[in-house]
Amino acid sequence: MAFRRWVSVAALLTIFSGSAVAQERAVTPPAVEPTGTDAPRYMRIDDSTPSRVKLRISSRTMVPESGKGPAVELVGVVHIGDAAYYEELQTFLDGFDLVLYEGVKPGGMGNGPDGATADDASKVKVTKSRLRMIATLIERGRKKGEAYPATIDGFLDGLDGTMKKMAASAAVDAWGREIEYRLVTVPAEGERPARTKFNLVSLGADASVGGEGAAADLKFSDQKPLTKAEREGGEGIQPKLAKALGLQFQLSAINYTRSAWRNSDLAIDEVQKKLEESGASGDVLFSLMDGSSFGSKLLGFLLGFVERDPQMAMMIKMMLVETVANADALLEAQPGAIGAFMKVIVVDRNTAVLDDLRKVIDSEPEISRVALFYGSGHLPDMEARLEKDFGYRFEKDTWFTAMDLDLASTPGGQKQAEQMRRMIRQMIEKQKAEKREE
Repeated sequence: MAFRRWVSVAALLTIFSGSAVAQERAVTPPAVEPTGTDAPRYMRIDDSTPSRVKLRISSRTMVPESGKGPAVELVGVVHIGDAAYYEELQTFLDGFDLVLYEGVKPGGMGNGPDGATADDASKVKVTKSRLRMIATLIERGRKKGEAYPATIDGFLDGLDGTMKKMAASAAVDAWGREIEYRLVTVPAEGERPARTKFNLVSLGADASVGGEGAAADLKFSDQKPLTKAEREGGEGIQPKLAKALGLQFQLSAINYTRSAWRNSDLAIDEVQKKLEESGASGDVLFSLMDGSSFGSKLLGFLLGFVERDPQMAMMIKMMLVETVANADALLEAQPGAIGAFMKVIVVDRNTAVLDDLRKVIDSEPEISRVALFYGSGHLPDMEARLEKDFGYRFEKDTWFTAMDLDLASTPGGQKQAEQMRRMIRQMIEKQKAEKREE
């Protein structure tokens, strides 16, 4: 049962996603491989070489049937892989006019509500989320004992890249006005010395002090205090897993600060709202991803042992390769509640990036090549909708090696790999049979 739960979580982690600069170097162009009707389109295992197992991920070129519009590249990715894989991807992606990339945004940073049509109640909610996001970043960026930044501009100047862009956007309320940053001196009390705190304020719909309803001032000080996890942040399970296995984590290996790259995804509050509306809950996965759950902390502790045991690391890498390559089958066999969860995680987030693509096609005719850089689990739905709703057709595919396992490098590696693959495939068949009987 524990093995089964681990495989299910591993499959989910391959679908969900979110920067250090990768060193650029000359790389051999990835091979273009012909595929038959029944061949895997997006992910496959290459075990054609003795004692080696490779996880291969495709990038698929889509072109408009009419000849009008940009070529669209569906660049699939897994979030943990070899360093050479991400270097190769970086070089490939840097050749596009525009890259729309995956990354769930902080609360209040989604595409909606639209400023022209949203009601004031929606704008209040978004503004509260933005106040909390800015407060969280201020606390995380301040070392213990240091003074708070004197101005909001001073805070923004201390950020880099994509985070700086998002924080600058969050520093404006949903009515389009700058959020006020105030430093407040708290007098000494007993043995506690005087200290300085900050507050963030939006004047609401009427842009005037005071008021009621949507016109009331919105203050961060009226919200519940930041939790320890919010103040300190935490390393999620994916980077911990990558480190333990001697691999790289996508968000650390890829440089997202290129001028032609745009974050194109839902915000965390939008995802949570859609999950609630669907009757699903993302709390378990979100806490696992951000490292705040007890299970995540325990798994992180256990990964410390894996990091010191090459044989165990090889076995887990083999498990990852199999679960990633068979993610569709694993998720299909899960209980019905997973279906509602995956609709939000995949289909609804795909809607966000395809809406952005539509805007590019309509308003930026100078762009001739666009890459949609998303987890491979998103690609089947994206491709189907590009064909049906955009009038695009598949032209060619390009394959990248995400993980290359040398089974002979650890004693008994090849035998362990065969046992692992057999266990996972048997589990998939068993889950399918159980689902058919329901």
